[in-house]
Amino acid sequence: MNRPLGVTLVAIVAWLIGFFQIIGAIFGILGGLLITPSALLAWISLVVGVVTLAVGVGLWRGNNTARIIATVVFVINIALEIIGIFNGEGLFAGIFGSVLPLIGLLLLYTSSASRYFRS
Repeated sequence: MNRPLGVTLVAIVAWLIGFFQIIGAIFGILGGLLITPSALLAWISLVVGVVTLAVGVGLWRGNNTARIIATVVFVINIALEIIGIFNGEGLFAGIFGSVLPLIGLLLLYTSSASRYFRS
């Protein structure tokens, strides 16, 4: 079965999320001087960003395990953005940072995506 457009978009969204999360984490780590609670959250965000990039590759290849991991990672990304709102990140940044993972979740569970991952 050919990869549905939605799955292709999710893989691209995963790569974008991972990239932006890694960049944001680097700034958070440097801005937190490596040892503050904000910096610790940034280290977690960095790890999640790297995992998100790897999951994007699995989604591109139609791996169902990658779909499950992507679901977990996208939910974690949304949770980190919500925590960030209360940690001084700002409301707009938190909402903007949650949009891509939310789109990814929606596209992962369309009927065509479900058929693709089952095949």
